[in-house]
Amino acid sequence: MALPLSVLDLLPIPSGSDAPGALQDALSLVRHAEHLGYSRYWVAEHHNMLGLASSVPLAVLAAASQVTSTIRLGSGGVMLPNHAPLSVAEGYKLLSALAPGRVDLGLGRAPGTDGRTAHALRGNAGLMEEPFERQVAELVAFGTGHYPAGHPFAGIIAAPDGPGLFPPLWMLSSSGYGSHVAAQLGAGLAFAWHINPDTTQARMAAETYRRNFQPSADFLQPKVMVAANVLCADTPEEADELTRPFGLMFLRLRLGTVGQYPSVQEARDYPYTPQEQAVADAARARVIAGTPEVVTERLRTLARDVNADELILSTMTHDQQARKRSYELIKGAWDEPRQ
Repeated sequence: MALPLSVLDLLPIPSGSDAPGALQDALSLVRHAEHLGYSRYWVAEHHNMLGLASSVPLAVLAAASQVTSTIRLGSGGVMLPNHAPLSVAEGYKLLSALAPGRVDLGLGRAPGTDGRTAHALRGNAGLMEEPFERQVAELVAFGTGHYPAGHPFAGIIAAPDGPGLFPPLWMLSSSGYGSHVAAQLGAGLAFAWHINPDTTQARMAAETYRRNFQPSADFLQPKVMVAANVLCADTPEEADELTRPFGLMFLRLRLGTVGQYPSVQEARDYPYTPQEQAVADAARARVIAGTPEVVTERLRTLARDVNADELILSTMTHDQQARKRSYELIKGAWDEPRQ
């Protein structure tokens, strides 16, 4: 049986479009993913990036909950140092009330932005100085109502409250740090291979997590999900062309000039210096791109090398139909019986 596949959405805003258009694209994508049989639809958290409409995943997921019925919805993830744990617990329990039994709460400790923006987001020094493990512990306490003896917040319960409203936790990791927290909590582990495509490090993080895993009510067994950038098309030439904007987006990010997600033509016409071309090419190399057979074989190799239980795929294109087509081609090839 094939491993489950899921979708990670950064909500790109294509050049010539706007945030309302990107949100409509997201709702169209989650419906499409549900129809194709993808397991989850997660939304990333990014700030001060004008080319992405994913600054508040909870708002996107609440809207997605109203146009879907079976696919799991989750944060990929909440960048916890940016938020008060009680507020996160309340928001995601409320989302669970909108989509009972199908919400995931993915947590990360990175800011999802530059340092200056992170400072503006966090506001007071208390949030900035609070250790991540303590923030997670407070989130769990607020969500479940279970506190250590003598805790100053004992008795406070995130509302609304009810059976099953506090979602299963996942820890995001791009370096291995999150594997320790996930193991101690009995949470799922989501490795950001799409950010750090170091398969050896991903495998080591997964092994550490499995070796130290403590079962919980939500996860009786360890579960590792690996995120990858993918782009699938009917021909290798088309897939290669569709990765051009991804390279330009990362170059602009490096230059501090990030705008809306560029088109293939914009990426072709950009006057790259040799150094800039190298940066763009390196970014494009992080995308698993090609025909369905090529992409799915590389994904199977990645899953096998990391010993993953699930893969979550991020596809960035300027054209919404090309993005939906990519997910369709991958799922179709992935589910085909192998000879």
